[in-house]
Amino acid sequence: MNRYRLGINTCFAVKRWPEPARWAEIVRDRLGLDLVQHSLDLVDLDAPRPLVEGQAAAVRAACDQAGLELHSTFTGLVVYSSNLLLHPDPDLRARAEAWYRQAIAFTATAGARATGGHVGAYSVADWRNPQRRDALAGELRAALRRLAAVARLAGLDELYVENLAAAREPSTMDGLLELLTEGDEEHVPVRLCLDVGHQCVPGTTGPDRDPYAWLERLGGRAPVVQLQQSDAAADHHWPFTRQRNATGRIEADQALAALDASGASGTALILEVIPPFEQDDDEVIAELEESVAYWRAAGRLSGGS
Repeated sequence: MNRYRLGINTCFAVKRWPEPARWAEIVRDRLGLDLVQHSLDLVDLDAPRPLVEGQAAAVRAACDQAGLELHSTFTGLVVYSSNLLLHPDPDLRARAEAWYRQAIAFTATAGARATGGHVGAYSVADWRNPQRRDALAGELRAALRRLAAVARLAGLDELYVENLAAAREPSTMDGLLELLTEGDEEHVPVRLCLDVGHQCVPGTTGPDRDPYAWLERLGGRAPVVQLQQSDAAADHHWPFTRQRNATGRIEADQALAALDASGASGTALILEVIPPFEQDDDEVIAELEESVAYWRAAGRLSGGS
């Protein structure tokens, strides 16, 4: 019985195939997948409202035409460069919350059921000040609750918070658990998107540095697991090719066994491969094809052909 569904984040298309019809064709015809998580790096959320709605309509139409399910939208490298909801300036934290409101509206219009990802990073000064750090942590939880209410009104099912790779971001198991909520009639749940390549946080030890420990402990709390080949040294977002698998530490059978042990079921396994911008375009697709084949060989996965 297939307990997990394989899909892909469209981060591979950034600066290469920005047109929804183009990346949708690649996902369907070259990769044989039918589940998509759309990178917000491919969306201009700061554009005038008609243009934002037009982008959402184009994504929805491309997915419908290609027979793809738009699972969710997700933050990318652009906003990952920002402190977002943990910015030291309260006016800029408010702008970050407004940006997330725009992401929620876009997601609903495009036809996906969830959004989220990177929610914030402390400045060095705030991180090193315990009182300031605790105050901002409370503000982050309050902001997520407000956004969960916005998402409920927009018709979404959940929001995602991602474990990340720097100590000044949500990056430990206990730290992530403080942000997750079950939701209620007025708020969607805040769920974990578990990235298996982010267990390289400086200063962490033991289970927090072990992707399989994360999967076993928190896989049942994570509707989405993002897949990248990586090692313990850095957040590489490598493909699952023979070359990278030889040096990376993410092994499909072991990852699925850890998910099984967590009690997870119905999890979306989303390939999040970020190729260098200078890499040959045809080589990018070939490595994605190899990555899909690698995970399909592990069995127990559905999604596409």
